[in-house]
Amino acid sequence: MWVFVWLLATLRSLCHGFEGIATSRRDVLNKHGLNPAAGEGSSFPLPKTTVFVASSSDLSHVPDHCRASNGAGAASMRLDGTSPSDEWSAPGLSSPVELYNCNIRYDVRSALTYDPVTERYLDAGELKLDKKKRLRGGKRKSIIRKCRQSLHKNFVPEGVTPSYYRFMRWRILQRFMNANVHVIGTQSLLMGLRGMQRSTVVSAAAKGGAALGAVAATNWVLKDTLGKLVRMAWASKMGRKFDSDAKRWRYRACFIYALGNGLEVSTYLHPRFFLVLAMLANSCKQVSMLTSSATRNALYNSFRRMDDDVDTVGTGSNSTLKSSINGGRRRGVVENIGDITAKGEAQIAVVDLLGIASGICLSRAIGVSVQNVLTVWSVLQLGEIYCMYHEIRSIVYQTLNFERMYTVLGRLLPVDDESGSANGESCCCDRIPTPDQIAAEEKVFLPPDHLGRKEIAFGSAGRSVLSPGELDVLIRDVFRGERFFLAVGADEKNKRGLSARFRQMLRQKKGLSGLDPQEQCHIVLHAEADNLDILKSCLALCVLRQRLVGKFDGGDNFENIRTRDCIADLRYAKANSDVIFPQLLDQLTRQGWRPPLRSMLGRVSARAEWTIAIDYDNTDS
Repeated sequence: MWVFVWLLATLRSLCHGFEGIATSRRDVLNKHGLNPAAGEGSSFPLPKTTVFVASSSDLSHVPDHCRASNGAGAASMRLDGTSPSDEWSAPGLSSPVELYNCNIRYDVRSALTYDPVTERYLDAGELKLDKKKRLRGGKRKSIIRKCRQSLHKNFVPEGVTPSYYRFMRWRILQRFMNANVHVIGTQSLLMGLRGMQRSTVVSAAAKGGAALGAVAATNWVLKDTLGKLVRMAWASKMGRKFDSDAKRWRYRACFIYALGNGLEVSTYLHPRFFLVLAMLANSCKQVSMLTSSATRNALYNSFRRMDDDVDTVGTGSNSTLKSSINGGRRRGVVENIGDITAKGEAQIAVVDLLGIASGICLSRAIGVSVQNVLTVWSVLQLGEIYCMYHEIRSIVYQTLNFERMYTVLGRLLPVDDESGSANGESCCCDRIPTPDQIAAEEKVFLPPDHLGRKEIAFGSAGRSVLSPGELDVLIRDVFRGERFFLAVGADEKNKRGLSARFRQMLRQKKGLSGLDPQEQCHIVLHAEADNLDILKSCLALCVLRQRLVGKFDGGDNFENIRTRDCIADLRYAKANSDVIFPQLLDQLTRQGWRPPLRSMLGRVSARAEWTIAIDYDNTDS
């Protein structure tokens, strides 16, 4: 068993080494004032092994403290110690050319120095060799370096973010514990099946051993029947919710799988109920495995480097988006989701084999004692959940879903202390958090906040009381030319349930009466609205919510307020969203978020269709 633990520790140490290799190149570039993602002063995209050249005449973007090392002393001497007048040199160069050897597969970058013996540029390792070895072509790669590069090539994908290495470390531990738990659960099922046979041995004694075997085989097959049916029902009901909320559902699936493992262990304690417990356990595992496989690609997409897709968002009068392909900043790896998936499956295969072997040794060590089985299962299961928590926490999404978008917009709008309303004119776009900050704070198990749910923010035109005159003002005046409009009023379609009463009770404890004004307004989307329209409509909704809180919160008569009583507030929300929206798009990209066109906002099925009035006076010629 210690051999397997040593192998696992070795694999984790290699993961640390891979992460260090991945950051070494970025650290060197940042030391010289170069931005690896910007592509300025570099020769990217590069081949598998290439060089990085930077001359003094092209280092205008390098800080002064970095150029100071190439001062007068360096300007008067060559790299080999000779004067520039000894050999030919390009005119206009006051300092030697800096040359670097880059390998983008392993993210390794090393400085090259001219060797007068071989008349070639060599790295530091080759310069340490004697003259004969240098003339023969340099040193051979060490065995450790070859093994590391081989493991990196076979198990680590290219073009991934630094968060992938944290995810991989925790995933290795989680899968190792999961394999051990799986062995213990299978052992409990077999012991429970044996106990069920013993309970029926008297009635089946007359039928012989063949009857016992038939009963055992029948129960073993029947336990999978309910699991298949539950898997099919779960897929049909929950399939559309996984993409936009992959982290939360993946972590919840871990608890469902733990419940299934617990039911498997309980078959050993209650062998008479083997069939029922085994069917329930298999159903939980089928639901968990389906959720895990359905969310896998959505999680893997978060590990693609941002500069592989779209680098910048330019905003103007038409809110246009600029792709990095126009700036020539696209890296060598573009579509690597297949590579990430394949290498992830290879990692799982190796760790599962080690975990199964370790679980077999562990099951032999603990024996068949009920106390030992329960103790070991509990420790391993808690350890797996702990590793899964950190595994999910290490995932950093650079795309917005509705919950992340609501969090970003909530921090974007400052609140006036006197009126309590949002002040869009003094909006500070630099308050937008980065993807790493959101990943460290977002919930991974509990549901999002009530106001941060799509069901509360979006609705149909018939959700609240709305007259034809009010609708005409909204579409042709307030939100003219937009593919959305906001409506104010109580929700008449969805009756207030137990959760609404609980929130009402919490408001009363805070000294507030009446309904929460933020729940009494919603968005109606046009049938052709895209993600940009969704983002802008949510921005206007946040402004309106804060405006209504400062105006009506604490009042007893807010239930009777409708759209015609809030026309001025709707105009205020629309005007402020028009001012903030271009700045928001620009700042989102600066903070590391991908453009809204690639967001995972989910499906909003409740929409409406109307003729969009175009204001020709405000359009560009």
